[in-house]
Amino acid sequence: MHYIRDNLAVCGFHGIGIREEFVLHGFRAQLQCTEPFDPWLSECVEVMSAPFPDGAPIPGALFHRAQHWLAKQWESGGKILISCAAGQSRSVTMAAALLNRNARLKFVDAVHEVIARVPGAYPHPYVLASAAFLCGQAFSAGELQSVYASVAEQPPYPWSPELIHAAAKLGST
Repeated sequence: MHYIRDNLAVCGFHGIGIREEFVLHGFRAQLQCTEPFDPWLSECVEVMSAPFPDGAPIPGALFHRAQHWLAKQWESGGKILISCAAGQSRSVTMAAALLNRNARLKFVDAVHEVIARVPGAYPHPYVLASAAFLCGQAFSAGELQSVYASVAEQPPYPWSPELIHAAAKLGST
């Protein structure tokens, strides 16, 4: 589990752990970006299930519904967890979008903040570019490339320039 702010964390399946340890974090809300999830979670926190595939643009209606729900949680002062399968792409992207909206950061600045605080964060270009577009702040290919260049520990198989350029085109169509 990786905290981005005192009231916001992200993780993958492995980060949730066992119920007794999870409860100690004091989360009041959890956005699940993948399925399935442990059924006991809804007994401990308010859960919104908003699964979407990694490696594809985020469906607009789902994105806006999830961000609206997250904004209400943020405004209520509740501690929020956003999770997905690995805690590296979907949850990271949705957390950046939340910071864009509620912490009033530019989307690119929110992405840099999240990536700096989440070891292994390396969101898929289509997921990240679609969220930027849906936030009204589409990335150019150069801006998207700079996001990936800022990752401290580069993965052994980084995203190709062709994929990054294709993802950046999401905002130009």
